[in-house]
Amino acid sequence: MDIELYINNGNISTKFEASALCEGEITLTSQRSGSPASLNFNIARDIPQGDKINFAEGNNVSLIVNGYKMFSGYVFTKNRSKDHIIKVTAYDQLRYLNNKDTYVYSNLKASDVLKNIASSFKLKIGDIEDTKYVIDSRSEDNQPLFDIILNALDLTLINTGKMFVLYDDFGSLALKSLENMKLPLMLMSEDISLIDFNCKTDIDSDTYNRVKLYRDNEETKKRDVYQVDDSLSQAMWGILQYYESVPDCYNSAQIIMLAEKILEIKNRIKQSLSIECTAVGIGEEQIRGGSGIMVKIDDIGESGINNWFAVEKCTHSFKNNEHTIKLDLTDWKVV
Repeated sequence: MDIELYINNGNISTKFEASALCEGEITLTSQRSGSPASLNFNIARDIPQGDKINFAEGNNVSLIVNGYKMFSGYVFTKNRSKDHIIKVTAYDQLRYLNNKDTYVYSNLKASDVLKNIASSFKLKIGDIEDTKYVIDSRSEDNQPLFDIILNALDLTLINTGKMFVLYDDFGSLALKSLENMKLPLMLMSEDISLIDFNCKTDIDSDTYNRVKLYRDNEETKKRDVYQVDDSLSQAMWGILQYYESVPDCYNSAQIIMLAEKILEIKNRIKQSLSIECTAVGIGEEQIRGGSGIMVKIDDIGESGINNWFAVEKCTHSFKNNEHTIKLDLTDWKVV
């Protein structure tokens, strides 16, 4: 396994070979939504040649494994100990979306909102897929940039049924539809790389069979309430209610359509799967939060598992020339 870890301190580019300079594990964690990817590693301050490692907060860090560019970000945290080990945490560009701002817009697509925010905060952008759906108007006051963008993507999902994944592609912001995040990989129960797995089904965490939306009507000074139900699942599970306000710019027809879309997405049994496996050199470096992978496990449940899953969270760990991966997955059909 070929691991390359670089830290660029100003104009000085220094290549750190992980097995020689890093103590313990190098871990890279990414999630499908709402969080930057993080790279964590411990490095000895004094290297065998007698020199000292010289890098600072804000320096660029990149990780390349077997030629695949896995991570590019910036040093945010350095913890030093008396044994001269520096514990480093680096985040990719999505970390800067934690900044807060007020953003008012009209007749923009979510992809346009992302581009505008990236331009304002001098973030590099790469492949941004056109989200197509035009949002009439939106006012976001003192909100994290992440929430502003994700709210626009949620509106796109509700109105089109199409989900998008925002991530950092080795130093450039990327936005792709979930469908375009599928990888040509399959994890199977008989695969020797599979260490362990756990499957969970529930109606407890994100399942709803009644959707109730309300809008405070400034003209009538009353609250307008719109409700849709699924009586069949209510008979099986009882009433599980989703309750939320909508902007006053929405008309009645739009609110009803929104409620129906939410019910369509949320009225299901949620299936989640946790997997731990070792990489065997078939492209596992590409797996990240938001990826789609095929999973086939025969000896689980009544009929086994044989379908696509979305990666909610992915942690790559590198130690002693071994590469292990921990995955939190959600059934592709009900992401």
